Amino acid sequence: MVILAAALMIFLWGLAVSRLPGLWRDSRQRALSASIIALAVSRTAGFPPLVDELSRAHLGAAQHLAAMVASYWFLRFVLLADGRAAAWHRASAAVMLTLLATAAVTFAVSPGVVDGPLTPGVVTFWLALDLYVGTALSAGAVLFGRTAAGVPARWSRAALRGVAAGAGLLALDTLFRAVVTTMIGAGAGVDPARLTPPAEFAQAVGALLMVAGGAAVSVPRGLSALAAYRSLLALRPLWKAMRDTFPQVILFSPRRAIVELAGVDDVHLRVYRRVIEIRDGLLALRVHLPPGPAAGDSGATRPRPGIEPGTADQNGPEDEARRIAEALHRRARGDEPVGEPGSWATVGPEMTDEVAWLSAVSTAYRKISEQPVSCPPAAPTPRPSGSSR
Repeated sequence: MVILAAALMIFLWGLAVSRLPGLWRDSRQRALSASIIALAVSRTAGFPPLVDELSRAHLGAAQHLAAMVASYWFLRFVLLADGRAAAWHRASAAVMLTLLATAAVTFAVSPGVVDGPLTPGVVTFWLALDLYVGTALSAGAVLFGRTAAGVPARWSRAALRGVAAGAGLLALDTLFRAVVTTMIGAGAGVDPARLTPPAEFAQAVGALLMVAGGAAVSVPRGLSALAAYRSLLALRPLWKAMRDTFPQVILFSPRRAIVELAGVDDVHLRVYRRVIEIRDGLLALRVHLPPGPAAGDSGATRPRPGIEPGTADQNGPEDEARRIAEALHRRARGDEPVGEPGSWATVGPEMTDEVAWLSAVSTAYRKISEQPVSCPPAAPTPRPSGSSR
């Protein structure tokens, strides 16, 4: 049981850390991220080694309070994803605030209420809480099950069904706990000690199914994000040369760039923006580009796919990198703009073509550039090379 709980905690905290940027995204991303983080806190507070070493009463209170918060945000995510009216959001928030206030006051006055006698007031509170959590989990199971039926990809469909199965198992667990709580409060001869281990096992399995399914759904997006990070690194040498030479081409501040280091959608946006900034810099640099191959080039070119032999765009990435370096050197020396400037390679029509081409050019530029390009005194002071951008 401890091994299963530890595996669940590792999954949960890994997913919670990866979802942190979602707190600054749209409403649905924020709700899902908050739910996962609160669930990780709840399961950590119920981790057996911690419970053995610290106060069981206070950890139990923290576990239940965090579970309430996780249930609220999960239900809010389900309502937003399902397009429900705002009135449902307000009703859900009102119920959760009432439960949280009642629980906070109760736990503050007597933390032992978690394991204490089930008075009628305590029974009513736990029933209300179980019904709320069960409603959120049941709605989530229906939503993910219905969504999985319409997903063509087998991997994503199986992952969503795993999330639905986990939510359904946890919903059944809350219903079971509500029935047992009612029976104990009514004086029935039920031994909670015998029911706790299988109930905790069912909770751990259900939560693990949800977390593992959610992580599996994110695998394609995660791989896409890794590819985008690699593109950012590949584009950086050429982008840095354009940034240091033409600071005005930078679209956003370094603070905004830090936020865009995380988040799948934002990192793709940052790659596209970096390509645009490089192209803007190359456009400004074009007046210093002599026509034809760069100085010192042998004139040998390698045709690229989609480019007709004999055109100006026939040069390979190494040739393009040399032409960029030469134009930067001419500008740094203060040479007059050329009368008939040359042209850079035409790439397209997709953005992926631009990213692949400029990445290759940037790699070649990094190899042939021996020192940073200096800016003339009239140019604005560029950002330091160690900038987060």
